[in-house]
Amino acid sequence: MNTIKENTRSLLSILRGEFIADQNNQKYIPLLLFIVLLILLNIRISFRAEQLLKESIALEQEVTDLRLVYVTTKSDLMRMYRRSVIEEIVADRGLRTSVIPPVIIENNDN
Repeated sequence: MNTIKENTRSLLSILRGEFIADQNNQKYIPLLLFIVLLILLNIRISFRAEQLLKESIALEQEVTDLRLVYVTTKSDLMRMYRRSVIEEIVADRGLRTSVIPPVIIENNDN
């Protein structure tokens, strides 16, 4: 029972700051500051890692969206390259598919 009271007193003295004010414990102040610095650094690194994770998830979502746009655009272009679609597009301009095969023109200037 006595050790519980002593542990409680020592814990309370640390929380009140009496631990630091004691002359015997002042040599531990640089160590305590170093530990506090490490704790703050750990917190900062954790927040940065969480921020990078959120950015990574957002970029993965953007890649998925862009892939969907790519597939849709490619599908539309493949549809437009079909001969029947091209004939429909140029029919509005008065052009039609020739039924006469092409003729090779030779140049006899040599």
